[in-house]
Amino acid sequence: MKKIFRMFLTGLTLPCISAMGYPHKFSSGKFYREKPQPLRFNKDGKFRVLHITDIHDVEPIMDDDENRAIPESCDIETLNVIEKLVEKTKPDLVVFGGDNISGYWEEFTYNYVQSTIQKITEPIRKRNIPLCVVFGNHDGEEGFHTEFQMMQYMEYPNCRSNLNDENVYGCGNCCVTIKSSDGKKDAFAIWLIDSNDYQRIENGELRYDCVHDDQIEWYEKKAAQLKRANGGKPLPAILFQHIPIQQELDGFSHVTADDEYTFERDGNYYKFGHDIIEGRIREVPCPPNMQADHRKQFESCKKTGDIIAAFFGHDHINDFHINIDGIDIYQTLGAGYFTYGKERGGRLIILDENDQKNIYTESIEIERITTEDI
Repeated sequence: MKKIFRMFLTGLTLPCISAMGYPHKFSSGKFYREKPQPLRFNKDGKFRVLHITDIHDVEPIMDDDENRAIPESCDIETLNVIEKLVEKTKPDLVVFGGDNISGYWEEFTYNYVQSTIQKITEPIRKRNIPLCVVFGNHDGEEGFHTEFQMMQYMEYPNCRSNLNDENVYGCGNCCVTIKSSDGKKDAFAIWLIDSNDYQRIENGELRYDCVHDDQIEWYEKKAAQLKRANGGKPLPAILFQHIPIQQELDGFSHVTADDEYTFERDGNYYKFGHDIIEGRIREVPCPPNMQADHRKQFESCKKTGDIIAAFFGHDHINDFHINIDGIDIYQTLGAGYFTYGKERGGRLIILDENDQKNIYTESIEIERITTEDI
């Protein structure tokens, strides 16, 4: 099996070297891969998911800081966050929420990408915990295609993600179902959607990309199939992707710089208008390119009626919970130390087979273990 993967990786990396950067349509359906046992609710009817996002790890040797203790400490602290989160939460599934590596570093090579992915997955692999992955805007930024990266994750036999369920834009678009505790039927769905990386606008400036129309069509088609199999009722689901929906920012109002409790972004000042159910907002959400209307995805989720809650990363220092039009929206704290932020952590999510619409979540912070100023 590993030989097959390596043969494919060799063929994949050659075109990647010459065709750097942006995602493209790609389906993994044609490639053979052994399937692990289905995910399943536990005997107590619970299923525990750990969301770890914005890990942003690199190999410390890539950092040319004269004080070598700083990159070493960043790496140690980042891996400690992952280890402690897994240890504390005892998850049935781990979801990496994008910007899993800091793919904007020019020093990255394919070997460094591979070794970095091995590092950040080691706490999961050594416990044989199922793993799912979505990508962020930075994972493939310097041209190390997310398809190549996904194949590294898929080398782990308990990885439940794939390149794509169907031939749609991006990488890692897939739906993973959780069986009932008796194993007789699909009881819950987990949507993993690629929010992609950047749009290049007229003046050459890059703005955050969005979920594309063909991805939304795939989601609606697949959700309809699950609905039919579920006796005509939408199969309850949660969604993971990196870049948050535009409707998050819609909850802010434009104000002036001298208003109280304002947040600045791109020279504009905002005040938060959503009711925060719990958690903290420390920065203005960064949704897709605001020069266009990218509200279609969330409207599709509302229409389809299956998604109870959606979980996002991207905004490293936010960990708030709000509700927009009946769907719970969560931001999860960033985990990595090679990027900005003070607190680091993740989010525990507990699904209940017997009370599917009530989801327990907890934002978890992990304390530093080193004293080096990073």
